Amino acid sequence: MRAAQASRSIRVNIYYSQQARSYWANSPDLDGLAASGRTREEVEQEARWAAESLLELNGAPGPHPELQFQDAVFQTE
Repeated sequence: MRAAQASRSIRVNIYYSQQARSYWANSPDLDGLAASGRTREEVEQEARWAAESLLELNGAPGPHPELQFQDAVFQTE
């Protein structure tokens, strides 16, 4: 797992599925971070909990970096 440094933020991509009518998130900066929710607020909260859990399991000392949420579009090849 890539270590996140306390001095920088962790990018979190937020996706919306019109078909499922729900949101999901992942992070290019924190391996293993994944979250989902019916609302944007719910997926952001789930992503915060997931990030804290991953960082604690990885032994990262606090305080943890801030999460920077950004809208993203899922690209299929």
